[in-house]
Amino acid sequence: MQTVKLVLNALVIGALNLASFLIGFFIFKLSASGDQRLIQGTAAMIVGISLVVAWLVLFRKFNRLQVEFDYIKVFLLVFVCTPVIFVPLHYVMSGYLTGIGNILAIAAYQFPMNVLALAIGAAILRRMEKAPRGALQAETK
Repeated sequence: MQTVKLVLNALVIGALNLASFLIGFFIFKLSASGDQRLIQGTAAMIVGISLVVAWLVLFRKFNRLQVEFDYIKVFLLVFVCTPVIFVPLHYVMSGYLTGIGNILAIAAYQFPMNVLALAIGAAILRRMEKAPRGALQAETK
């Protein structure tokens, strides 16, 4: 059961990472100017971190991850699970299999994105655990 939970979380985070790349592309198209890598990359990084933190914090009862070791395991599993999503998706959308270069480029982008997202998510969850019940809701009002 533990392994299934970790793999499902890695698949969700991998899908969120891929969605952030698409959202970054749409933001680039809406901007209609500038360097695509700069605009799309920055937007994808910000959106990706936000989506993963939202998954970790807002859906913590559903994902049931323990902050310390589960995060590390999921972080590593994402590098395996993302190609499982991306390769068939790329094939369906383009009609040919993607090259290893695309998979490595995604992994290179996922590394800092997920390190930051998991660290931010862990910090928020630790703060929520330490706060007295109802204290965080009172701070946000």
